[in-house]
Amino acid sequence: MKKVFITGANGLLGQKLVSVFSSENKILASDLQPEFFPPEPKAKEGVFEYRKIDIIDKRNLKNVISYFNPEVIVNSAAYTDVDGCETEKDKAWMVNVEGVKNLVDLCKKKKIKLVHLSTDYLFDGRNGPYSEDEPPNPLGYYGLTKLESEKIIKKNLDDYIIVRTNVLYGNGVRINNFVLWVIEKLKKGENIKIITDEFNNPTLADNLAEAISELVKKDFKGIINVAGSEYFSRYDFAQRIALTFNLDKEKITPITAKELKRKAPRPSKGGLKIDFAKKILSTRILGVDEGLEYMKSNLKL
Repeated sequence: MKKVFITGANGLLGQKLVSVFSSENKILASDLQPEFFPPEPKAKEGVFEYRKIDIIDKRNLKNVISYFNPEVIVNSAAYTDVDGCETEKDKAWMVNVEGVKNLVDLCKKKKIKLVHLSTDYLFDGRNGPYSEDEPPNPLGYYGLTKLESEKIIKKNLDDYIIVRTNVLYGNGVRINNFVLWVIEKLKKGENIKIITDEFNNPTLADNLAEAISELVKKDFKGIINVAGSEYFSRYDFAQRIALTFNLDKEKITPITAKELKRKAPRPSKGGLKIDFAKKILSTRILGVDEGLEYMKSNLKL
């Protein structure tokens, strides 16, 4: 049993991390809201606690870490609005860089293992999917902040895991994501426009949380890609969603990224190679059909 501090606990991945880690560990979960959204997990020996914490607030963060004395911190807190990062650069930098620096400083002083979530938006999308050792070249400010946070971690810590992933989906409390959005729109009979020229490998959040738990148990150190096992466009992903949930795929209209006119540039051929993860993990990496079926079995429609 370990003492694990999970940030960003009310996000999709954060909720899954709490669920997975609480079965065998003492958990302190945190986020910006005053309460934990899902029902409290039945943690081993009943040890679960939630605190409202902003990772930007170093003094509060220090006090909480001194109180809980974790052996592992899993940081899933981030400002992930890719377009928002272009218009709110100060906020993006504070959360994605300064907040991580606060965690790194405390981990270094107290010899705490840090698990940090990163992204395929580190890369320019010219030659994806990408392996762990390929040189980053972010197109937008979100990717730049995530790259900077990786640099801070690698420079200052020895005991860390940087988990790169992309396009998370799954069920959660007060959660929205691409899959849920597609389901909602198609259930209403609305037409939706989906991009055909952006590629990645969508990742079931539950599957990712299990993989992260295994990496911590193995005491893995370094950078690893953990993402879904299938690589295709957002348009093809939407088609699979419609098929799985018995919705009208004729309502899905193909569109190019250029036509959509978003604020932030995105990698065209993004995504991540997961050969290394498949080699070292016993957790089986799921494809989209399995992931969507899992989601469907747990989703109240």
